[in-house]
Amino acid sequence: MTTTVTTSPRSRAEQPLRDRSAAAEVVPPPRRPPPKRRRFLDRYGWYEARREGAWTTTRQAEALNLGASRRSSRQEGVAAGLNRISQELEVIDPFMLYAGAEISGINVCVIGDIGRGKSALIKTAFGLRQLIGGRQVVVFDKKPQAGHGEYTPLARALGAASIRFQTGGGTGGACINLLDPAISTGGDHAGGLSGVVPAGQEALVLAVLEDSMGRSLTEREKAAVGAALVLIGADAQRDGRAPVVRDLALRLLRPRPTDGDVFGDRWAERALEWGLEPGLALVRLADRDLAGLVDRETTPDVREALDTHPFVHFDLSSLPTSGPALRIVMTVANTWLANRLAARSSRFQQTVLIVEEGWHVAQGSTGNVFQANLKLSRGLGLSTISAFHHLADVPADSPARALMAEASIVLLFGQARADDVAEAVRMYRLPPGTEEALMRLGRGQALVKIGTRDPFLLDHIRSPHEILLTDTDTAITGVSS
Repeated sequence: MTTTVTTSPRSRAEQPLRDRSAAAEVVPPPRRPPPKRRRFLDRYGWYEARREGAWTTTRQAEALNLGASRRSSRQEGVAAGLNRISQELEVIDPFMLYAGAEISGINVCVIGDIGRGKSALIKTAFGLRQLIGGRQVVVFDKKPQAGHGEYTPLARALGAASIRFQTGGGTGGACINLLDPAISTGGDHAGGLSGVVPAGQEALVLAVLEDSMGRSLTEREKAAVGAALVLIGADAQRDGRAPVVRDLALRLLRPRPTDGDVFGDRWAERALEWGLEPGLALVRLADRDLAGLVDRETTPDVREALDTHPFVHFDLSSLPTSGPALRIVMTVANTWLANRLAARSSRFQQTVLIVEEGWHVAQGSTGNVFQANLKLSRGLGLSTISAFHHLADVPADSPARALMAEASIVLLFGQARADDVAEAVRMYRLPPGTEEALMRLGRGQALVKIGTRDPFLLDHIRSPHEILLTDTDTAITGVSS
């Protein structure tokens, strides 16, 4: 007997839906029992956490590097060390960074406490290694070491002469004439670039007088000094020699009857008295404070320094830190250098000037002259590397503030004082929380800020030969490197 089952159309339509619903149900797989902990493996510490790492391949470890930074594409320039975050080689070369439009200026500022590695980085990254790039390096060396400037070992290793300045001239002491014709007004007639005019003789002499007299000169005194400079310059040129400070002092103290004619009939006689106090100040400088330093004709080794060797070492370590001698000598040398560079700027030569004790040239009227010369760095091809200590101790109106604020490259080494760190963060607009990082930096580590680029941590790397040449602990250890 056959039985027939009849289904309605609606039942046939619902059948596929029921089948699909049943197929969609997921049956969980049976749970695997946990692995059995074996006694002999437990005895040898197989299941304990290991302190040492496990070997892996570069391909397998890619998953561990969750935040990979973009590699730097810069290959040109002088390397300074490794980026602590990306472990990439960092190029801190003001000339190449400027050529790549990464910075707007070529001056560098280095700030940090003593013993944090500032000198070592300056000597290598901005000294020895710059010579490889065909640049000329000029050093104002103030810090003494074993009876000489601390850059003396570098000069000896490179076969360069150390030009030593001593109060009173001393035996073999060098001199840069304050009235050297090389310190001119620059410009086209000196063979330089149009618009690149470093400080001239009159501006330099007035700055030196204001610092030595402790006050600003009156307009009458300035006029008398300027007129006397023209007169003694003409006399010296007629005699075939260079004018010196004593010539200017005696001309102000013993003027000739016709010296005041340039001021007109009404003031001609009175003008002869206007130069009395500046003349007395110049006599004191020539006989005491600056004797043998800027009061004679420029010595031949100074005059020929830029033409004889790519490394020029001015040893100022024997000059006293108190008084105007050191500051004036450094400013005169800087102005002399700036005018020499302006005269040969058509050869597109690049020069690095190292001033480790930057606060010496950042005070008074001579500091303003030094700062004005730095503003011409791009036209002169002159990159100035200046180093400073405690930032919070520098007055707000000091030219040193401008030197530090206008630097396009800043290297901040470790600092122990909270006020110094806070001032550095404020001046360079560093991110909040940078204070603690600066206070915890080790020796040879620096926070670097280049233009508008985000700051990064740098580990300064030196070769074994550079370590020997940059050793400054000989006086403490008693062992010469």
